[in-house]
Amino acid sequence: MTDRTDHPAPPPPAEAGATITPIRSLDELAPGQRYELGGFALSEAEIIEFARRYDPQPFHLDPEAARESLFGGLVASGLHTLSTMFGLVMGSGWLARVSLGGNRIDTRWPAPLRPGEPVRVTAEVVEVQPSRSGRSLGVARLRYRVRRVADGVVVLEATGRHFLRR
Repeated sequence: MTDRTDHPAPPPPAEAGATITPIRSLDELAPGQRYELGGFALSEAEIIEFARRYDPQPFHLDPEAARESLFGGLVASGLHTLSTMFGLVMGSGWLARVSLGGNRIDTRWPAPLRPGEPVRVTAEVVEVQPSRSGRSLGVARLRYRVRRVADGVVVLEATGRHFLRR
């Protein structure tokens, strides 16, 4: 458990559509907190361009070939979805003052993301561990979920270990 005697109480998690308040310390996080971080949609052109450069598989590159695939149509690369989600998280400013990097991310893609489908990103605090060495940092395990707006289906779930300042 985190000792909060030296630090202000954690800010309440953001409501959908609210502006997220950047945290000032690892100690502002507690397991179970959830944050709404915004949303995005990937166009067909963005999906194809990313695939050309980084994940050249037919179901990401060619709408016609994709119709014959397991997906039945063009879908975003999971790596594209993950990169866009992470860009949104870092761009939100939520961790900007405290982020020191990370060393692990466990990812799964339970459903495809199709061109133009709007999605929303949430973060849940899974675990908080202050440094045992007395250093002014710690580790937070954060679970990100990317859900389609239309039906709430999860298209990406990623749990990452972040090194954060205290």
